[in-house]
Amino acid sequence: MDYAKVRKSLRRRLSKVAAKLRQSRIRESDTGPSASAETARVAVIIPVFNSMPYLRELLDSLEAQDLDPALFEVIAVDDGSTDRGGALLDAYAKRLPNMRLIRQHNSGWPGKPRNVGIDASRSDYVFFCDSDDLLGPEALRRMVEFADAHDVDVLAPKLVGIGGRRVGASLFASTHVDAPLRTIAATLSPQKMIRRRLLEEHGFRFPEGKVRLEDGMLLTRCYLASRRNSILADYDYYFIRTRQVGANISSGRAEPEGYTESVGAIARIIREGHPDPAVADQLVLDLYRRKALRFYVPARYRAMSTDRQRRWVAAHAQFVREHIPRELEAELDFPFLQRSRLVRNEDAAGLLRLATTEDHLRAVCRVADPKPNGLELRFGLQPTANYEAVHLIAQVRGTETTHAYALRPDGTEYVLDLPAQKFAGLDHVVADLFVRLDIDGVRGPLRRVAASDASLPLELNGTRVYATVNGNLSVDRR
Repeated sequence: MDYAKVRKSLRRRLSKVAAKLRQSRIRESDTGPSASAETARVAVIIPVFNSMPYLRELLDSLEAQDLDPALFEVIAVDDGSTDRGGALLDAYAKRLPNMRLIRQHNSGWPGKPRNVGIDASRSDYVFFCDSDDLLGPEALRRMVEFADAHDVDVLAPKLVGIGGRRVGASLFASTHVDAPLRTIAATLSPQKMIRRRLLEEHGFRFPEGKVRLEDGMLLTRCYLASRRNSILADYDYYFIRTRQVGANISSGRAEPEGYTESVGAIARIIREGHPDPAVADQLVLDLYRRKALRFYVPARYRAMSTDRQRRWVAAHAQFVREHIPRELEAELDFPFLQRSRLVRNEDAAGLLRLATTEDHLRAVCRVADPKPNGLELRFGLQPTANYEAVHLIAQVRGTETTHAYALRPDGTEYVLDLPAQKFAGLDHVVADLFVRLDIDGVRGPLRRVAASDASLPLELNGTRVYATVNGNLSVDRR
């Protein structure tokens, strides 16, 4: 008998029993509409479950808002918290006249508490906020003013990652009053301000129960039905966290079958809700790239057990058969096209081999210290591999014009012979240098060549080879 497994099983059962006992002691309650219920322009809806110690930071950030408290309402829905958060919520609800506290038994997922918050609100807009995040002090005022000025139905404010959380910075590089659908659809997290009338007119609500990507389903419906979707990037509006302790309402490892089924549900929402099949195809392809093919990032895929690799591939293969015809798949770039073809064939082992190929095709190329005679430039690659071809690509700055030069292997390095002669075709221009690698029958993307730490700039018979401010290699033939 494996006593360690028995003890682990008993602890798990006792933990579940204890959780049920704690839930049985919770009394459902509602403090009722706040003093701002009838005058609020926006209701901040917060599903709360065991969010300490972060919950205090969020509540403090809401108390610090420069928007008149009469113009916003905080609706916190305690989804059966068993930590000290319940007492903290009680204290803030007594202190803040614009706060409403609803307490319910644990639903197990954020969808129901968010829906309870929507139903309790009366404001023009609702803003969905997670209980472990926080807002900039001007956030609510700026969002309401922008939405009013531009008649916005769905507003995506700039997110800033904290606690190691990564946020797609490019999405929030600039403000878009009319955000293209493919652009804003890249963010399916719930931190959006939505016109409440949009939700009511269409009967939109979050799926309830343990449904992965429930926020993505609601947001997709809203984006498709909205008259105007906007991205607001002129201020650090919302600070989104990766927790170091505790657990989110929907924390836990995603199961391949259920997660992929939810991705499929979003794909169906897109195809049913967009009138142009060609645009819908592109939206579904974007979704597939972001929500399915990302699981095959080399380090992530290798870290999975063999069984989980097989399950993810099988689940995604079913999605491909239903939603990604081959002609649509062909529009994918490296490495997504190669990943997708292997997924279609349920080739889990092939995806492991591709992971190694991807690593090799993303090798760092660095110019070696040049020879004094200027007859050659040498380049090193890390990691090293048996490349089928290595090309140096010179791209004329500000254009798409490129010149390719085959590099000669020499031991562990690759050599461009007679560089001054080769670069002679780049008269009167500045060109940035890239490397293109071929291995295992796959051609990789262009990757910038890194400059060496010494011997630059270098003059080669009218060609100046130099390091840019970002540490990359360029040539100047002006």
